[in-house]
Amino acid sequence: RGGCAVSLSDDSGGCSHSDAIRAISFSADGALFASAGDDKLVKIWKTDSWRCIQTITSEKRVSAVAISKDGLYVTFADKFGVIWLVTVGEHGGGQVSSDNKPVSLYGHYCSIITSMKFSPDGRFIATADRDFKIRVTSFPKNPIKGAPEIQSFCLGHTEFVSSIAFTSHSGGSSFLLSGGGDSSVRLWDYITGCLLDTYEVKDKVKAGKYCLKLYASSQNFKLYCS
Repeated sequence: RGGCAVSLSDDSGGCSHSDAIRAISFSADGALFASAGDDKLVKIWKTDSWRCIQTITSEKRVSAVAISKDGLYVTFADKFGVIWLVTVGEHGGGQVSSDNKPVSLYGHYCSIITSMKFSPDGRFIATADRDFKIRVTSFPKNPIKGAPEIQSFCLGHTEFVSSIAFTSHSGGSSFLLSGGGDSSVRLWDYITGCLLDTYEVKDKVKAGKYCLKLYASSQNFKLYCS
């Protein structure tokens, strides 16, 4: 609180993170966040107590993680480009049994997924990869049994895509932003896959020519790029 560090407590019964953490994601209501990385662990935390309530072990190193809008599911991507899904224990209220194993949601053509985000309305999940692609897929109402369908591909980047972010407006419309190794930030109509605008950031990003991370503020409609 107030910019101060907090102490995290792990009550999940699983191992603690022992290697680089590559991805974190907060739920839409801020009640949960997930962390994942090179130790093949995905950990789900409650923000009211800062304790870990669930630990999932992946077969491969994890490169991206996201939490569904309703907070019921966590998705994560491994280094082979496969998207996995697990249910959150008691809807974030406690632990789950050990048989809550990850379920394969869909593959991504064996490309390393660099970023993964749910759309503001929770209907779609977008993924970016190192092969210059952004894929937007419908998120089934029952993802354990339902089959996702590809909505669109957002194609145009000429280098790896490192980060994506959704932005929404008061009128209800929302768009997808992306950035990566080609020194550009791009604005998309993610329903159709149409490129709406491109902004070159090569001379704007102090750390180098790459746009590594994007954050789109829903309060002042500003875009932050690093």
